[in-house]
Amino acid sequence: MHLLVTRPETDALTLQRRLESMGHRVSLAPLLTIVPETPPLDLESVQALIATSRNAVRSLAAHPERNRFAGLPLITVGRGTGSTARAEGFNVIAEGTSGGAELADLLTRIMDPAKGALLHVSGDVIAFDLAAALAPRGFTIRRAVVYRSLAAGSLPTSVTDALRSRTLDAVLLMSPRSSEVWVDLVRAAGLVAETQGVFHLCLSDAVAEPVRKVPGARLRVAVQPNTEEMLALAGQLSSSSPR
Repeated sequence: MHLLVTRPETDALTLQRRLESMGHRVSLAPLLTIVPETPPLDLESVQALIATSRNAVRSLAAHPERNRFAGLPLITVGRGTGSTARAEGFNVIAEGTSGGAELADLLTRIMDPAKGALLHVSGDVIAFDLAAALAPRGFTIRRAVVYRSLAAGSLPTSVTDALRSRTLDAVLLMSPRSSEVWVDLVRAAGLVAETQGVFHLCLSDAVAEPVRKVPGARLRVAVQPNTEEMLALAGQLSSSSPR
């Protein structure tokens, strides 16, 4: 099957290799460019860090103030982010499994709001507001934007050609932001009708939401919001009858 990976470049290459090992033909079209930022971090009375993406971890690892927070416990939104954090030398004490709401519940179980604030390191766009979810439970959540995601201005010619020739089988969408950009760029290119035979493999319901607004869109949503489940979706699609 011909699959399109839309992740930012670093993670896209890793996903491409795994999909190709499954026998798929894979094209890349990063819809977001990650720009790290190094804002001053308010670490006063912070008991732990929270990271909700791999890009947040990478930006944190390169932060010039790293020596000030390197020893703090780190909680991540999922196993992939946790794996990246461990590789960068952080002290990961817990990992979520099912996105922002589940992470909020996890934090409520394992952290004590009386012991200090939690610092949420993230990009400029977040899919779930941890501060709003945890404030009623007595937590103080500070947020530090450590990277920004810049949207692509257009789809690559190779992608628009594949859509027009109907040789693209599926597109993998891993964040609500990338899903919104995909829909915007498809509309701008006048290719909405050409996407109706393409499967949109979405990491979560939040990722699928922008695609649901496209008439005739074909959707598959991962059972759990992680890379392994996205690979499973691709495998299920390839084992089913051709479209």
